[in-house]
Amino acid sequence: MKNPLFMIAACVLVGTCGLSAQEIKEKKSEVTKYTVMERFEPKAILTVEERTKLKQDRIAKTERRREILDTLDISERKRQRLLEDLITEPFSNRLNRTMAEIKFEDE
Repeated sequence: MKNPLFMIAACVLVGTCGLSAQEIKEKKSEVTKYTVMERFEPKAILTVEERTKLKQDRIAKTERRREILDTLDISERKRQRLLEDLITEPFSNRLNRTMAEIKFEDE
């Protein structure tokens, strides 16, 4: 028959190996002053102000699309899928098709 002491020792050994594998190791990251692109093509890189303006424009466009999707008369399931597409895939066919089919009413 099998020795229960051997089984207990094996379980303890496997358990301690699993626990030691979960230790968190800190990685040291170095910040480089220039990227390769900045070093060889500095004119191709946008300035910080231009990047922040583009980001703000993108956020404003996303918020506007979210407001439009919230006001559409569609099922809740489709609305959730479109909102998920807006976050994960802003250029998806489903989202683009829905935005193209919208007919605005003049007030």
